[in-house]
Amino acid sequence: MTYLLGLRMDGREALVVGGGRVAQRRVPVLLESGARVTLVAPEATATLEDLADAGRITWHRRAFGSGDIAEQRLGRFWLVHAATDSAETNAAVAAEAEA
Repeated sequence: MTYLLGLRMDGREALVVGGGRVAQRRVPVLLESGARVTLVAPEATATLEDLADAGRITWHRRAFGSGDIAEQRLGRFWLVHAATDSAETNAAVAAEAEA
């Protein structure tokens, strides 16, 4: 079970894993809250591509890999959001972030 809450994101690093519709809804909200967003996904919606092209987000065009969070391969993140359509990938992201 999850609990929704408000977070102060201004200046904080956020990792979003997945480039589909869920990520497309979450990334603009993170940006509006002042977060610095990194996206990791082999493909992304046109909206997310546009944000990357405009330099508003950093996009790593590849799949999430074990160690991306724990070993800080993509950076050090205050918030990690699993937004893929794969329950297995989302679980792996959550487990690594929690650890």
